[in-house]
Amino acid sequence: MQKSVFVDDNLMLGECYVKREYGNLKEKIIGGGYHATDALIDEGELFGFHITKNHNVSQIYGMDCYVVRFIFSGVSQIHDNRQERILCELLNKLKNYIDSHKGYYNLRIPSHIVDLIKALNLTFMNPIFCGGTVEELIHGKYVDDCNANNLTIEFADWQYIEKYKGELLTMTLESFETYQGQYHISGVTQNKAGLIYENWIRETMEAQNSEKCVVARIHEAPIGFVTIKETDKAVEGVLSAVASKDRKLGAYKAMIAYLINYANKKNKSFVTSTQFDNFIVQGVWNSLGLKPFYSIYNIHIDNR
Repeated sequence: MQKSVFVDDNLMLGECYVKREYGNLKEKIIGGGYHATDALIDEGELFGFHITKNHNVSQIYGMDCYVVRFIFSGVSQIHDNRQERILCELLNKLKNYIDSHKGYYNLRIPSHIVDLIKALNLTFMNPIFCGGTVEELIHGKYVDDCNANNLTIEFADWQYIEKYKGELLTMTLESFETYQGQYHISGVTQNKAGLIYENWIRETMEAQNSEKCVVARIHEAPIGFVTIKETDKAVEGVLSAVASKDRKLGAYKAMIAYLINYANKKNKSFVTSTQFDNFIVQGVWNSLGLKPFYSIYNIHIDNR
């Protein structure tokens, strides 16, 4: 039975995917480097989960909200009776934790691990399915700049961001007006779901020391932007928007191409993610050569 290593960490897993080498990640997992909230060992392999509190969402709803991410040093994508029993045992540990810690939980279930999905169905009686996300990347490839309309595409300093924060915030809030994320899908959280993304957007515009920002502009004023996070191995596209009146100018594709080439010059991967149903954005990525390398189902558990 062929086994794969998994952590719900797109930059770390992306690095391994590019190199096709998972040994160091496996050693880190077995050595406790991912600080599992709880775990079990079977035949030398670690099966665990890590729980963190989502402070932004907790504050909005006035209840404790948590995110559950899974960690596996070696897991098969193919069904195996023994593995299913092990993962049922793991999810019973998770259920016991949830039962003793009241709150609202988002379980991020890797879609390719069938026995984890089977164990979820056997363990939790009232899960709330809230869609999913796909992670994509590109590495080691230069792409055309795609800037057919001669826009200025460049990194903006934070003096520029501060000057045009109003315009950037307006275009982003407009872009998210019809956004339907996982918190919109859940009947528990739907009424205030827009506030989650609005707070995230506003915080991003203030995050002067944690992120960089590429802007597309005509003359001086911005018509679009993409924020990134960067490590020594990868550049991640995080938040993006284009002004509705300028969407036919190709600004989004030009900015993603710019970031792919920026990452490539530094021998880094470009990584980004979106919802399963965001087909337009995925079409742009695929036209530039990005490929999916894992995806997540969002399963909510209400245990308030």
